[in-house]
Amino acid sequence: MRCYYHFIIPHGPRLSWRRVPNPKHKDLTSMNYKVRTHPRARHVRLRVEPQGTVLITVPRGFDRSRLPALVAERRGWIEQVRQRLNEARPCAERAGFMPERIDLPALGERWTVHYSDNPSGRLRLVEHAGEQSLACHGQPAAPAVAELLRDWLKRRARATLVPRVSVLAAVHGFRPGKVTIRNQKSRWGSCSARGSLSLNARLLFLSPTACDSVLLHELVHTEHLDHSPAFWARLAEVDPACQRSKQELKSAWLALPDWVWV
Repeated sequence: MRCYYHFIIPHGPRLSWRRVPNPKHKDLTSMNYKVRTHPRARHVRLRVEPQGTVLITVPRGFDRSRLPALVAERRGWIEQVRQRLNEARPCAERAGFMPERIDLPALGERWTVHYSDNPSGRLRLVEHAGEQSLACHGQPAAPAVAELLRDWLKRRARATLVPRVSVLAAVHGFRPGKVTIRNQKSRWGSCSARGSLSLNARLLFLSPTACDSVLLHELVHTEHLDHSPAFWARLAEVDPACQRSKQELKSAWLALPDWVWV
């Protein structure tokens, strides 16, 4: 499931993945936009990511000289989306990359984070599970702390989501393959043709109901890899709450803390 707004521009398309500054449009560099070519793209697509970066997907053969004008033409829309994203995110979640508290609703957990400044020590994160607290030792630098927290989140997700998948699979008769945990930017989860599941560590920021909805969605894919009527019928059978979870799954991306995105 994707969290981004997008605007489709009638065909035109080749560009490599890069930022595209243009001396004739110097004011557009502040938009921090990036471009990538997609082999199956038929249109130019503008997408605003949760942190405000504009990602432009283009078909092969696109004339790059057209791009600054297209972005300039839609500058008002881009700024409106950025403002909407910013307003939708709780103020507390805009604090940055060194949080003092981490809430994981899917687990009913609230972790506190303590920082000790030791310039001579190597930066490390120590978990005190019994107290639900994390201690960050060393000289804290925001990007490095964020990386440690993301690694910790993946470990926490692996320790909790993998057993939860096993429970749900046993209850409903699924036989999934390997379960891996990642820190994806645009999907809550996926299922391979072999029945292996890839789950987003950020699922821990969802409610227990919405988190289970994602797990069940991917488990149903082990039987129906597509989104056929048979898939939706099976999903409704095992997860009556799936429709109610949809809105949360769309809006939850906006409330994710800054440190998960770096």
